[in-house]
Parts: sequence; C-alpha cells; structure tokens
Amino acid sequence: LCSDVRRRIQEKIAQTFGISSSAMYLTKPTFFSRINSTEAKTTHDEYWHPHIDKVTYGSFDYTSLLYLSDYAEDFGGGRFVFMDEGSNKTIEPRAGRVSFFTSGSENLHRVEKVRWGTRYAITISFTCNPGHSIGDPVLT
Repeated sequence: LCSDVRRRIQEKIAQTFGISSSAMYLTKPTFFSRINSTEAKTTHDEYWHPHIDKVTYGSFDYTSLLYLSDYAEDFGGGRFVFMDEGSNKTIEPRAGRVSFFTSGSENLHRVEKVRWGTRYAITISFTCNPGHSIGDPVLT
C-alpha cells in the first residue's frame, strides 16, 4: 500500500511539474505526523514556525502531504499555510487529500498550532539526486 501511494503521488508530481517520474527518488525524512495541542518537547516539534523544506531537510526537491484526518472535525487549527508575499494561501486538511509543492524558497510555509484534537498526516518527500534516495519502507 505504501509503495503504491508513493508511486501514485510521485507520478502526479512529475506530471504537474513536467518532469520524468524516473528522475525522482524517495528521500528522507519521509514521516508520519501526529500533532495535537500538547507542548513541544524539542525545537523539531515546533512545527508552527515558518520554514523552507529544502533548507530544513537539504535533500527535498518536492514535498507532499497525505492528510489522514479532517480539519474542524478531528482537530482545530492545524491548517497548512503558504506564506506568500501579499496574501497567505491556506489548505484545510481532509482525510485522503494530497497536497504537494516544490521544496525551495518559493514555498515558505508553516502549520497553524493545533488547538484541539489530533491532526494526522504523512509527509512523502522526493529528491532529484539519486545519492539522496532511500528505498520504500519495508515491514519486518
């Protein structure tokens, strides 16, 4: 299932940005996130700060998010915000919704603090550098 989802997202990103999906590789960190209103324990847990994925993670060229819970039903706050000059653009997570974007400075973003409930998502990231590639996760 994980490999199939990754492949489908990878193909859609490649189609949207006009590149070959064979030139894209899964990279780390690709991760599951569970965000709620508890206090952050480390600076990495402070997800609400504006950031650029390419700066934060280095290997990212494309970032995708697969949402697993619904804004306003499962949690409050937690919307994804692109911080564009002049006007922000906000994505309200919905279970099954996928958003993706290039990971460079053109896409400064943050996540609003979750006020109640739990926000679940999977971040699946891609690189164009085969030296930064990882294999699909394997169940052991």
